[in-house]
Amino acid sequence: MRDTILAAALALVLFATAPAYSRVLVDDTWRGRSLAAGLMALAVGWAVRRVGGGAFAALTSSVVGLVLFTYVTALPSVGLLPDASSLATFRDLLDAAAIGLRDEIAPVASTPAFTAAIATGAWLASYLAHELTVRFRRAGAGLVPFLVFWALPLTVPMDDPGSAVLRALPFLAAVGIVLLLSTPQGGEDDTPRATVSGLAVGAGALSVALIAPLLLPGYGGAAWVDLSGAESPRGYQPIVDVTERLQLPGERDVLRIRSSERLYLRLAGLDSFDGGTWRLGPSGAGSFQPAESSLYRADSPLPPEEPARATATARVEVEVLDLANIYVPTPYQPVTVRGQLAGEMVWSTEGGFLATWSVAEGEGLTGQPRVGVSEGATYAVDAERPVPSIDQLRAVELDGETRARWTALPRDYARLAEAAGAVYEAAGATTDVDRALALQDWFTDGGRFTYDLDVPALRGDQALERFVLEDRVGYCEYFATAMAVMLRATGIPARVAVGFLPGTVTDPADPDAGQPLTEYTVSTADAHAWVEVLFPGYGWITFEPTPRSDLTQIVPTEEDLAPVENLRERRLRELGELDTGEQQTPTPDTPDPVPAPDSATPTDPGTDQSGTEDGADDGGPWWPWVLALGLLALIGTVVLSRRDRAAGHTAPEARVLAAQRSLLATGRRYGVGRAPQETTAEVVRRWQAEGRVSAGGDRFAALAQAAAFGGDVDAAIAAEAEALVADLEAELRASVSPRDRALSPLRVPLETTAASARRAGAAVISRAPGRRG
Repeated sequence: MRDTILAAALALVLFATAPAYSRVLVDDTWRGRSLAAGLMALAVGWAVRRVGGGAFAALTSSVVGLVLFTYVTALPSVGLLPDASSLATFRDLLDAAAIGLRDEIAPVASTPAFTAAIATGAWLASYLAHELTVRFRRAGAGLVPFLVFWALPLTVPMDDPGSAVLRALPFLAAVGIVLLLSTPQGGEDDTPRATVSGLAVGAGALSVALIAPLLLPGYGGAAWVDLSGAESPRGYQPIVDVTERLQLPGERDVLRIRSSERLYLRLAGLDSFDGGTWRLGPSGAGSFQPAESSLYRADSPLPPEEPARATATARVEVEVLDLANIYVPTPYQPVTVRGQLAGEMVWSTEGGFLATWSVAEGEGLTGQPRVGVSEGATYAVDAERPVPSIDQLRAVELDGETRARWTALPRDYARLAEAAGAVYEAAGATTDVDRALALQDWFTDGGRFTYDLDVPALRGDQALERFVLEDRVGYCEYFATAMAVMLRATGIPARVAVGFLPGTVTDPADPDAGQPLTEYTVSTADAHAWVEVLFPGYGWITFEPTPRSDLTQIVPTEEDLAPVENLRERRLRELGELDTGEQQTPTPDTPDPVPAPDSATPTDPGTDQSGTEDGADDGGPWWPWVLALGLLALIGTVVLSRRDRAAGHTAPEARVLAAQRSLLATGRRYGVGRAPQETTAEVVRRWQAEGRVSAGGDRFAALAQAAAFGGDVDAAIAAEAEALVADLEAELRASVSPRDRALSPLRVPLETTAASARRAGAAVISRAPGRRG
């Protein structure tokens, strides 16, 4: 009983740690898996303790349990059984979480990497806390793991100091309950007893837990201890923003656009790759601060980032619905910006981005970027977008300095360069533009890649090669990063651009009614990353390697390098021209020039591994059912182990008396239990007189009396008594009404609670002043 109560108290401490993580994560998708991990760790420790296992058995069981839990919940697609690749994938998840902790600005979305890290921490903290508190009776030391687990999110720096005391109250109250229940009571019965002060603390903790998310540090709450370090590159990076928006649990509309044509809305072009992600500015820096010479006020005409000979004019009007950002969504390349917000923006020819800026009058453009794009803001942009022909781009020649600058990589990617070379050779591509188109087509069709958001962020030294050459499952950051790196690895100047897809048409243009612009709604699901390739004299040209299953991406072709229709519209138009009755998905005429090793049957780019469109829900998450079955199996193992242990290692007299208690409890469950004045023999005779049991009850009553008063009882007699009780219990069940059988599960808990209350009252009276036991 003591072990169970302390384990339950530790579960309360576990729940009290959760709101601290709500402070730094913008959604709750992490919560269920992490709390389940902690509860499973406590359950495993409790079960091992119940069957008499030692500390080593508890450690082994917990390690096995953690491996299986992680494999089922965090690595559902790596294979049937855990192996070396499973460990590598999990290590990449933890690496991604560490990189995200270093690079990303809180609060962030609970990505699979963060969720896996938190769940692992919850399991380890719960296991250590249980062993130290329950097994070794060291509650103070046992609470240290939970203290560390609870304090970690509080070290993330944010802006608002708030009230540390109030935010700590739920956790400290739960800790107080554990310490209170861990205090030795003295005497032979050391079961924890709830005193008046303990009940008060417990009631207070439960009350505060209802409003804990409001009291613990929330959005904007400051870190109690800032462990980030002065040199940590914690600057905001636009590609992180894209990843977080795509992985938010609920889709939200962020922009309303009125545009002359369907266009990508660009935030920035990312010019450096650090081995894990694409960034603005040098890979070792934080937030990018461009040189003043590259900045221009947005309320004046804007120079191009790269001169372009062949352009087309586009006009876009933007209304911000739910977006807070430094970078301003804009078509590329902007020429003029109109609206009240234009006076608060600058245009940078480094990275080609429009941003809101804090600039004092008379100080030039030496101010700092600030979050100026927010709900309700409106502005309009006229842009000159590059529209070259393929023949113009085939004739472009790059000088060595330009090519060297835009092909820099942090290390040699020989395997990716080899794969890109195979794609070029298979396509017969000999110029930069043809090679870019060939690589784009390989990602979107020929390479049999799958678009799926349910994967961790692309982090880890080998993650990129594993994606391209083995897994081939990811979302836009994966595809844009892979194509840009492969282009650079083969000497083609490339970078990654981030922003938004054009969105969904909500009000088509109607020139006859005086409405020349089409209205689009852009949501968080439209956050996107793509590739840009530099062609001096024609600017940065967009390429689209992501095989989105909703076909909302705009994919350039050899015939049209700057289309204004998305892939869905193009395919519908082509099908209409072909006069076919259903949509066809083209298949490559030639085999994949870079086959994935040990690949399974290729999947269509429009479906995920489960065969559902775009990772759609096919009936809900399956891992909770696996956990439930595992828990039931664990409970069954505990029950069987205790029964075997009782049968094989308990004295015969104790076995008979245990059978007697079981028989009497069965009578209580079915509403025919023993009266306070009845002995076991008398209640058995009453059951016989009522026709409930057979004459075997007399034999069992004699055996029970012999066991109680020191008679000759051996293992054979104990086995006979247990067999008799099994028969008597079956007869009792058959003798009562269906109503009594239905109510049987409720009667013992209620009677046990009442008996416990009577015993507690008697104990209080016996300890009162002037009373003697």
